[in-house]
Amino acid sequence: MHTQLFEMVYYGKGFTWTELYDMPVWLRKFYYKKTIEAKEKERKDQESLKAKKSSTPKISKPNVRPR
Repeated sequence: MHTQLFEMVYYGKGFTWTELYDMPVWLRKFYYKKTIEAKEKERKDQESLKAKKSSTPKISKPNVRPR
């Protein structure tokens, strides 16, 4: 339970520890599930953005040599 509370306070950034501790269990489980889903979506979005960046061809400089 305390691990769940810590993760929600640290990663969720919307509740205080006291609010979560005093919250009904069913509601805390709901918010915990939503926090996990949001973090998974954030991770997937970052991975897809990283994949797009690495797959984008880089623009090369023209082959011009000054005299």
